[in-house]
Amino acid sequence: MAFLRRLSIRSQLFILAGSAILVILVIIFHTYTTMSGMITRNHETYVKQTVAEIKKNVASNRDVLFRLMQTISYNADVQSFLVEKNELRRYEMFKEISRLLTSQRELKDGILDIVVSGDNGASIDINGGSRYVADLNARLPDKSNAYYVDMRQFGTLYGSGQGLVFATTIYYVQQGELFNTRVGTLYFIVDPASLAGEQDYTLKQTNTQIYLLDRSYKIIASNTERETGSRLSELTDRLKQDGIQSLKWQGKQYVVQTESLPGVDAVILSAAPKDALLRELLDIRKQELIILAIGLLVLAVPFMFIVNNILRPLKKMIFFMTTAAGGDSLKFRKRISLKGYMEISIMAAAFNDMLDEIEHLTQRLLETNARLYGTELERKKSELAFLRSQINPHFLYNTLEAITGIAAVNGQGSIKTMTRALSSIFRYSVKGADAVPLSEEIRIVEAYARIQQIRFADRFTVRYRISEAASERVVPKMILQPLVENAIYHGVEPTLRHCVLEIAGEIDASGDLIVDVRDDGVGMPPARLEELRRMLQDPASAPGEADEPRSIGLVNVNNRLALTFGQPSGLSIDSSPEWGTHIRLRFARERRDSDA
Repeated sequence: MAFLRRLSIRSQLFILAGSAILVILVIIFHTYTTMSGMITRNHETYVKQTVAEIKKNVASNRDVLFRLMQTISYNADVQSFLVEKNELRRYEMFKEISRLLTSQRELKDGILDIVVSGDNGASIDINGGSRYVADLNARLPDKSNAYYVDMRQFGTLYGSGQGLVFATTIYYVQQGELFNTRVGTLYFIVDPASLAGEQDYTLKQTNTQIYLLDRSYKIIASNTERETGSRLSELTDRLKQDGIQSLKWQGKQYVVQTESLPGVDAVILSAAPKDALLRELLDIRKQELIILAIGLLVLAVPFMFIVNNILRPLKKMIFFMTTAAGGDSLKFRKRISLKGYMEISIMAAAFNDMLDEIEHLTQRLLETNARLYGTELERKKSELAFLRSQINPHFLYNTLEAITGIAAVNGQGSIKTMTRALSSIFRYSVKGADAVPLSEEIRIVEAYARIQQIRFADRFTVRYRISEAASERVVPKMILQPLVENAIYHGVEPTLRHCVLEIAGEIDASGDLIVDVRDDGVGMPPARLEELRRMLQDPASAPGEADEPRSIGLVNVNNRLALTFGQPSGLSIDSSPEWGTHIRLRFARERRDSDA
């Protein structure tokens, strides 16, 4: 400081001007570095979000195709058609199967054609696609499920040249000598544009190109003018693996990011030119340098004016940041507004954006905590209801055993059977662990069914088909009894004919436990079926216990599966009048927690 005081005012001003120029250059460099990194990271984040959305849409559409193909593959008429040797009989089945294929096609937009090709030489299609897929059978792996085969050229058959071919091999599932024998193949021909779905992923600001490619790097969908079905061989030939890499393409340096889609054996590729990402930031830097050059020409401006213009906004920014860091929630919601030179305005805008993001994340955290609290509250309510139901169980056990003894002495076999079965059910429901092997659950279902068979004078028969592996799986206690009760009271009781109730359990290819409860009773009308499905998708819309106990039972079972095993565990239902009702339970291979 003493040295500066001995210098002339001119020298001091030159030193101040030089220091100011140096500080401004440092600020410009720091701002450019920070913003370039932020822009690059934001772009990568946005591309990842866009890719994730495309990936989600592809997986969702593939799952829909899988379910539709399973419905057709396991249809009894389709299977009979594929094994029927009599051509006249096959012709009689043709119309019924054609109606089935047409109805399934209408359930999903983008399905151009459905082809059923039998190993016996028979085939059915909707729009004439059989001749285009006849040579694909040899290319399919065994037991294919919604397997993506290839993209093919169909000319003007469907109004658009290209079509995606998905295939599922059909195995005969009816009992007999052909059981589990491959009898044909089901093909879905799908519009490529419908696989990725409709969403805005243009990214025009940075000229980012996004492509959905199949295993041969053919274009399924993109945000460019490139033709569907063409290849990006000049770029894909140099790709090493999934991830982000820098490649020179079309005379420019591109940031290329790839991500695989195992479900359909496809790849999502994005390519962004580096110069386009930082174009606006380079313009800002040029403007700042021009402003700095002009500033050098106006050094005659009074010293205090320059100092005030530099220090005042900085002091305001520092004070605001310090106040925000103090933790006062009211002050934290405020935003800073600075009018000054470019650097401080950019910093203030970035800081305000950061505060907005923090507030948004805080709100999401509060909402998440609220949902978790609601889930815990529902669990406590269930536990309280369970405790209320345990009223002197030993007294009830002894009473039921006494009734069993009296019935045996007096030769009342039915009363003895019903009472002993009821005693077993009661003891099972209130004692022991909350989770049991499926074999134990089936044993209690058998006891319950014996009671109802006596009550309904053997108006129905129960069939059990449980694999050994499935019987060892652990399931929540009393998960099947409500479904069997629904089947008897709402499916069997309203009809006067003899009915069959079937309970089946097996482990599917993914390792999940699948339990089916079927009855051939009265079924339910489509409107009622749709209402039940809506309740299963949105439990909050279900009626109260006094309004519709049947709906409550199904919703509760579905909720127990979702809370215990997580996705994709749950309950699905299918029914039609006079056909009966089919309820399927899916138990994921690994439970979400150790409590049932």
